Amino acid sequence: MEELKNIHTQLEAMTNGISELREDLKSMLKREELEELIKNTVSTIMKKIEESMLNQIEKEVKNRTNTFKEQIASLEFENGQLKQTIIELNSSTTKSITELETQVGKLYDTSREALKLANYNEQYSRKNNVKILNITKSSNETETSLTQTVSNILRTTADVELKPEDIIAIHRIPTKKGAIRPVIVKLRNNNAKSSIMKKRTPIKTKGFRLVDDVTKRNQGLISRLLLHPDIKSAWFLNGSVFGQTTSDERIKFDIFDNVDNTISDFRNRNRKLKTGGSM
Repeated sequence: MEELKNIHTQLEAMTNGISELREDLKSMLKREELEELIKNTVSTIMKKIEESMLNQIEKEVKNRTNTFKEQIASLEFENGQLKQTIIELNSSTTKSITELETQVGKLYDTSREALKLANYNEQYSRKNNVKILNITKSSNETETSLTQTVSNILRTTADVELKPEDIIAIHRIPTKKGAIRPVIVKLRNNNAKSSIMKKRTPIKTKGFRLVDDVTKRNQGLISRLLLHPDIKSAWFLNGSVFGQTTSDERIKFDIFDNVDNTISDFRNRNRKLKTGGSM
């Protein structure tokens, strides 16, 4: 009987254990459900928070985007106005520059013509002047004594009688340091000058030189011509400057002429004349 009692006790203990195990299993299921519930709840809350944040972010982005768009539109409008202003300024500036260049060109041409005319008038005013070189200056030289010296030289070297009334003015002009200052004689008319200039050769043999009173610009032109490789000689005659080319062409030059262009123009004119004559 004792053994049966022990078996009964063991069975009862096993039954209680199974009951407790069942309770424990029920509790475990409840915890899993709770965990699932918590998990779902948290997920739902996070989702709502996420959606709310996304909505706020989208709203903020949209607002800022709209603001940026407005600012960009404003900047584009201002930029367009600036571009138009720049275009107008460029157009106005280009027009002004063109007008100024035209005016400068006209002024340049006018100034050149004015200088050419001034040079011509200055040379014309010297048309009856004679420059005499190598007359030694005396210690007590006066206008009267210089006139007498020049008259004596012309008479003794070239048999030319220069009357006092033929001389309007006489004086020396500056020259290089250490050189004898030339004498300028302004004569009453061209006849008096011609009678003297015809005797240049015999006067030169006596150590004196007679030359025209050439303006500084014309003298510069002669010097420029003599430096040109296509010009073998240059001189002044009757108020103008001439040059002789290496091809023996006699060409008249002016103070602002481009030597190459003037030679080319001269040859082109000659070719046209020859072609026209042959036709």
